[in-house]
Amino acid sequence: MHESPLRPDFKERSAIEQATRSGFYKCWTCGTCDGGCPVNIVANALRPQKIVRLAYLGMRDELLRLPEIWYCLTCRRCSLICPNLVKPSDIIKYSRETALRQGIVTQEAVNRHQEFFAKFQRVRWHAAAWCMKGSLASLTDEEWDEWLNTPIRTPIEIIRNNGIRISKSLLEVMKKFNNNNCFTCSECSGACPVFCERDLFDPQAIIRMVNLGLAAELIVSPSIWLCLGCERCSGTCSQLVQGHQIIKSLQNLAISQGVVDAFFVSRLEKAEKVIYPRFFAEIDSIFGLKTGGRR
Repeated sequence: MHESPLRPDFKERSAIEQATRSGFYKCWTCGTCDGGCPVNIVANALRPQKIVRLAYLGMRDELLRLPEIWYCLTCRRCSLICPNLVKPSDIIKYSRETALRQGIVTQEAVNRHQEFFAKFQRVRWHAAAWCMKGSLASLTDEEWDEWLNTPIRTPIEIIRNNGIRISKSLLEVMKKFNNNNCFTCSECSGACPVFCERDLFDPQAIIRMVNLGLAAELIVSPSIWLCLGCERCSGTCSQLVQGHQIIKSLQNLAISQGVVDAFFVSRLEKAEKVIYPRFFAEIDSIFGLKTGGRR
């Protein structure tokens, strides 16, 4: 017995496109969005292309009940790299808002999700700090709870840098990213998806410290490794400061100056595979949705 083929619900499809203006009809399923999504890269737990196809087929009920829409980091990298300018991130935003409006999820659950997402950045900070010393192969429940619930007390980890010196030639590289144009308006921090606590990660504070000659203090901090590279800080800056490039330069400096070794990035990627399954499981628990992230 053959199953009936899926047929688009044209009415729902039109309603979704009208609400999102995401251009999902231009998608040719190349998978570029999947390849750029940090959640998909880490755990294959969120496929922006799948979300685009559900929208194209007008499968709104399935879309609104999809656990993956709550795994999204709102970095918008999927939309940034799409060659056809499709915006999966806008479909996810619409799906979240509609799920709340229709009572599929509660406001209390959404608030808990926001609070948890902010605390999860502490876990990412600790994971980066751990990987600066060695590998993070596993994480106990006790360590998870401690990292999640203990605030980082040192703003941007301003540590004396044990004699590290940053050459003027290396700092000159940053000038082409307009760091001196910053007048601390906080546009970058307001747009950053992982700016939840100033002590953890704050694009404005990082740029300010660079301008104050504190690059050596920054490159010994785990904070610079929380950046998702989503470019939202740069995209929103009215002074054309390229915050993501400045942070990338600091990361490169950390490697070239031997603050972290050549295998640090690889260790950090492996550590993310340890912490993100717990991230998904916690979100599943918050919303009481069918588990999608624990694989």
